[in-house]
Amino acid sequence: MSTVPQTIRRSTWKEGTLALVLGCNILLILWGIHLVPAVVNPNGIGTTLGAVGMQLAIAVLAFFGPLAFQRYSASIGIALVLGAFFAVAYDAVLLADFMPSINWDFNVVLIFLSVATVAGFLAGYQTRRIGQGMAIGFWSLVLGTALWSIGTMIINYAFWGSHQWYFFWKNDGAIDDFLHSGATNLHLFILQDMQGALFFHPLLSAFLGTLCGLVGGLVAQSVLLIKGMVSGRAPVVSRQEDAM
Repeated sequence: MSTVPQTIRRSTWKEGTLALVLGCNILLILWGIHLVPAVVNPNGIGTTLGAVGMQLAIAVLAFFGPLAFQRYSASIGIALVLGAFFAVAYDAVLLADFMPSINWDFNVVLIFLSVATVAGFLAGYQTRRIGQGMAIGFWSLVLGTALWSIGTMIINYAFWGSHQWYFFWKNDGAIDDFLHSGATNLHLFILQDMQGALFFHPLLSAFLGTLCGLVGGLVAQSVLLIKGMVSGRAPVVSRQEDAM
């Protein structure tokens, strides 16, 4: 029964930072109810609770179990730094999309995959563990998505109902989806679309982050092996934590 309080007491600024980020996301998700009161219906409450529940699930993973931050204390900082870089870059592109006068051609998918691969490589190289590379690849994108979500909601709420807001979602394809859906409340439709993204994007980030982290970790072990052969001694690669 004392496991939870002990885990919280042992938490560092890294867990605290994540808790703050997830708390901000929850508050912003709930602010959507104030912004679009029509969301208070069975389907709308379901999507809202789903988005909030995903934030809580991420917190549980960070504090408890095989993916807890404390198990990767040697390299979790890599995920925080690269995740923050990804979030800032993504939100900058998003903000530019709300301002047609800014022409910024930026491949978000490329940086999305690169961040997790680089994170996996750095963690795998530093710790000599493939499992660390997979876990840090996972967290780099999950953390980046959590940070990105704050910016996404703030930007959307700031432009809500404006000319720029409409044409952003028109270019995104959501307006056409609304017109073909038979729905009658555009604001409710867009809010639920955003909340759906807040639920599904972390799942996509977790999958791709783990996969790219594995690739990065394997590359790191190959580099270590080649380096050991060149120097005349094989590196010691630990197998602990390789099975996640």
